[in-house]
Order: sequence, then C-alpha cells, then structure tokens
Amino acid sequence: MTLKSNAPEDNHNRVFEELLSSHLDSLFRTAVRLCRGNIADAEDLLQDALLRAFDGFSSLREQTSARSWLFRILIHTNLNRVRARRRRPEDVESDLSEAAFEHALGSWQPFRSPLEDAHFAGLRDTLTSAINKLGDDVRPVIVLVDIEGFRQREVAELMQIPEGTVASRLFRARCALRSSLAGLRQQSGRRGKA
Repeated sequence: MTLKSNAPEDNHNRVFEELLSSHLDSLFRTAVRLCRGNIADAEDLLQDALLRAFDGFSSLREQTSARSWLFRILIHTNLNRVRARRRRPEDVESDLSEAAFEHALGSWQPFRSPLEDAHFAGLRDTLTSAINKLGDDVRPVIVLVDIEGFRQREVAELMQIPEGTVASRLFRARCALRSSLAGLRQQSGRRGKA
C-alpha cells in the first residue's frame, strides 16, 4: 500500500509558516493596539486574520509584498469586527452585580512582562491609554504609520482609502494625542506643585 504524498501542500504550509514567523510579532502588537490593549480580543483578531491569510495565501503574487498583504488582512478583519459590533452589540451575562462588574472592568489592565514594565512603565502606559482613546477611524492609521512604520501611501492601499484621507486621519490622531498628552503633563505638573 502506498501513501499519497502531500508534498505540494506541505511546501505551501511550510512557506506560509516561514513568512508568518517573520511578521507575527508586529502583527500581534498591532492587533493589541487595534483592540485597545485587550489581549484576548487581539488574539481572536489575529487568529481570524491569519486564517483568512492562510486561505488566501495562494493569491499572494510576490512574497516581497507579504508584510503589507498580512497587515491589510489584519486591518480589514478588524474593520469587519468593528462594524459587526456596531450592528449587534454583545450581551454579556455575569454573576457579578452591575456595579461590581463595572468596578472590575475599570480596574482591569492587560498583562505586561517584567521586561516591558522595566522599559516602558510610565510612558508606555500613558501613550497606550492616549492611543486607546482615539476613534476607530484614526487609531489604525497612527498605529500603522507611527508605530509599525508604514508609509501613508501603503496605509492608503492597506485600508483601501484615499491617501489624503490617511493624511487627514493621521493629522487628527496626532493632534488628539498631543492634546491628550499635554493635558496629562499639566495634571502631573499641578500634582507636583501641590
């Protein structure tokens, strides 16, 4: 009895895994930022996006454009999830009273490694909080341009919006961040004088 070889399929899987391994960290960081620091949501988002990428891997024409192709899938998967949440908000049942649930939710913070704590404790939390407060339309743009290093033209292609819209959203996001961080600086300055 001879076993049927899956050589082309095995090669396809191996190539996809190699491609993915070089971009997985930045994809996960971006997913976390898109999900406002919620690790569980980011993992779900990334898993959905990677399943879509695997299904469509044969459509990737040039491996040199793989990074933008993977980010495009991640961004569109996130946009689809945001739109779906707006159409049908989730109902959550809890054993906690509403007040206890709100208190627990308000005090929740995503898990950080000790290394992250050591390097980015104050500034990272402040900046992450400010980014998380940005609207769903501008947050992906600033994450892709200022954190992941994509050019505005590439982001326009990824998000399938005009480059002028990317520039406008980036400007609005940077202004909002600047204002938010300046407000925090003024508050900490008042606390220091008190």
